[in-house]
Amino acid sequence: MRKSFLSIFTFVIVAMIQLCIACFAIETSPSTINFDDILKLAIEKSYDLKISDYDVFIAKQGIRTARSEYFPKINASAGTEYTKNFKDLQNSTVSVVGEAFVNPYTRFQSLMGITLTYNVFDFGVRRGKLDMAKEDVLLKELLEKEQLQELKLTIIDTYCKLFITKKQLEINESILDLARKNLEYKTKLFEAKEISKTELNDQAIEVQKYEKRILELKSLAQESLNWLAFYTGVEYSLESLKVKEFKETDFNPMEFNDYTKSLTWQIQEKELKKKELSLKVAKRANLPKLNAYSRYYLYGSDHSSYKDTMSDFGPSNYTIGATLYVPVFDGFKNSAEIKTAYLELQQQLIKRDKAIAQFMNRLATMRSNLVYLDEQIETDEKLTKELKDKENSIRRLLDKKVATPIEFNETRIQLLEHQIELEKNLATTIAISKAIQALTTH
Repeated sequence: MRKSFLSIFTFVIVAMIQLCIACFAIETSPSTINFDDILKLAIEKSYDLKISDYDVFIAKQGIRTARSEYFPKINASAGTEYTKNFKDLQNSTVSVVGEAFVNPYTRFQSLMGITLTYNVFDFGVRRGKLDMAKEDVLLKELLEKEQLQELKLTIIDTYCKLFITKKQLEINESILDLARKNLEYKTKLFEAKEISKTELNDQAIEVQKYEKRILELKSLAQESLNWLAFYTGVEYSLESLKVKEFKETDFNPMEFNDYTKSLTWQIQEKELKKKELSLKVAKRANLPKLNAYSRYYLYGSDHSSYKDTMSDFGPSNYTIGATLYVPVFDGFKNSAEIKTAYLELQQQLIKRDKAIAQFMNRLATMRSNLVYLDEQIETDEKLTKELKDKENSIRRLLDKKVATPIEFNETRIQLLEHQIELEKNLATTIAISKAIQALTTH
């Protein structure tokens, strides 16, 4: 009885484990995928988008850094020392130079001070740095959108390749079945001495050709699946996977013509604005700066005892003043910085023009491909109609025993091979339209 109970218990545990494994397999290996779900998963998983998020956060800290220049700076300092002077002067006074104290006689002494400084006026240098920091945040946000845009384009391309390859794989498997049937028919005909050995060999070569093509397509499909697994974090099984077609949209890929509304233009303009502000700051860096300051000192000293120095510790002096800092000669450093900023600005103008030219060329290439594919599809559909008519004709002849099954299968193979091209062009057309939509909207 006890052994029976243990056996049942063991069976239940094993069944539960197998059920959990099956559930996990279903979760990580979906049987059907579609583009929208893949894109959503890729956006959630994207390493580049997460990195871009941190770029924005880091840039926002740059604004805080630039704004800190508008606040007064408070520094505290403290020090203690023992001075042994070989020529003590009894009537000497304590001298303070900056934050240091000088005594011309032997004694213990301690000093603590608090200094407040404030940048009163610097001809807009700190304002320029703050504006640069703000522009940098806006730039990083645009670059994050660009990362999302590129991710969409990558997923569109990868998903399209997978869909086409999977469709080609399915059709080629159907073709292989027909080729194998023809091989069986021709083998019987050869054994009946109605066809030559060469004809039989040709058919066997056809079968091997399709077998090889299927292996190549499986390799290509698995490569696309590996990339999708990288982008989404989900593993996919090629054998049981069904890839849904793209959903068509009402988007018109030929409407967009204003490149100044593109993300590329906006990014380049932000880069240009940063260079202009950098030049502005460089030009004002050597202008006079007015700073206000205030210091408060506590001082204590004794000739022979550190402890007594602490007892003597108390307010010493208070200072308030202003400093006008005027650079006279810096070895032409600022001149070089101004020239560098100016050259970078001119360089950015060229970079902007190049980026826009590349964007428009990319868009024009996509559109020309669409025009070509539309013409191809129109031709493919006409040819498909003719091949279907031929298939129906051969079917009727086959029913009347006028045509052979081999001829019918060869017609079917011809139709399926053309269907591969048609399916490829249809999927590529929708994919390119989606790519243009991703490229021109943000």
